Amino acid sequence: MPDSGKHERRHYTDLGIVGKKNGIETVCPLKREKAPQYRALEDVKLHYSEAEKLPDLLAQSVPEGMRLVTTDLISCENDGSGNTVSDPVTAFRLALTDAATALFKEGAAPQFLTEMALVLPDTAPLADRLLDYDLAFRETLGGNFPQIIVVADETAPGPLVALSAVVPTAENQGAVYADFSQVEINFQYSPRAQAPDHDKFFELWRTSGPAYQENRTAEIWFGETPGQSFDLFMPDGVDTPPLHLFIHGGYWQALDKRNHAHMADALLKAGLAVAMVNYDLMPDVDLTEILRQCRAAVAKAYNVADQFGYDKSKMTVSGHSAGGHLSGALACTDWKAFQPDLPDDILKGAVPISGLFDLEPLSKTGMQRVFQFGTGDIADLSPINMVPPVRMPIVLSVGGLESSEFHRQTALFADHMRHHGCSVSEAPMDAYNHFSIVEALTDPSAPLTQAIIAMAKGNR
Repeated sequence: MPDSGKHERRHYTDLGIVGKKNGIETVCPLKREKAPQYRALEDVKLHYSEAEKLPDLLAQSVPEGMRLVTTDLISCENDGSGNTVSDPVTAFRLALTDAATALFKEGAAPQFLTEMALVLPDTAPLADRLLDYDLAFRETLGGNFPQIIVVADETAPGPLVALSAVVPTAENQGAVYADFSQVEINFQYSPRAQAPDHDKFFELWRTSGPAYQENRTAEIWFGETPGQSFDLFMPDGVDTPPLHLFIHGGYWQALDKRNHAHMADALLKAGLAVAMVNYDLMPDVDLTEILRQCRAAVAKAYNVADQFGYDKSKMTVSGHSAGGHLSGALACTDWKAFQPDLPDDILKGAVPISGLFDLEPLSKTGMQRVFQFGTGDIADLSPINMVPPVRMPIVLSVGGLESSEFHRQTALFADHMRHHGCSVSEAPMDAYNHFSIVEALTDPSAPLTQAIIAMAKGNR
């Protein structure tokens, strides 16, 4: 999307964000002087220690009833199509994926990881691009960070990765939630296992999203930690457009706003302003803090609306997967309790996509190692236990190819919101899986995209 004289990109100064509106340079004051940067290890969860020699992954203490699984050092010098991989982060991600696959074949899921050995010909790229390495790890293994030992070896052909895990010798085959065994409940909440083509979407999000992000009007910070910002995109030639906020998924532990930036295009062309919301990820923070951050993003968007020229009285929200949970929770937020000067109806509607509204079954999956949901978390943070402050339109969507549990989750929330007087409708996406449904936001003719546009314009 080319820049126009109407809304040009902002840049940071010590005073704030500088931009032009109607040809006049303006400065929007910032709470902080500079945007936070990933520059120190404490800013990113990919903590590691350096060693002069490789650790012996076999020399680990193994409790009774458990077994140790390890891989050899694995490298990846081409991308599977015969193309040489020159980017060190890409080579790391591919090697990590192959090592993880080798573990999975031995029955070792990510929650059982204990150690990772990483051999690099040069450790400088790791320090310089720690965020990229962090996100590459999360894309592959979520927030299941083991102890990471890095060894420098200038003779290495590229990144070499070895993993170890300590796993139970026998997994519980009885029911752990409803009638689901451990294997079955893990499958129900594993979208990758249900979508054999999931890799192509992650590849797309690694390229198309960051490329489109360059079109943003501004990056707006609403907190002090690295994840607390949203990218604002303004449409060309539209006075005071409605604002739609989108919250990415990734089970609260992976992905980034930059992966989804291209999904703003169809909404922009329909005349909407779009905010792509980021948040800090598990296990750096818990879900209580993530939800607080998303509420702070909505409050910030409301408070800076006049500075950027969109209509704060026409704000709507959507989110995918974990973002579906967060958008559902935002629809049920007591805004005056959060910030007394905010209106109860700050949001005029919500579109949770493939959302997670009852957290109890998630606490029974292998991801609980990262989630750490307690009884209080499940009660307080499940949107089906929250009361919407006002009656608002809700549009729900779940892919026809998604698991029965994802469909049950959406049906639960639909009933809950109807019970509290909200009008609830569905955007049918029958031929879509968990990943293709959110990528469909790039299609202006998709029922889901049309539903968001109609809601944002007040037509629902």
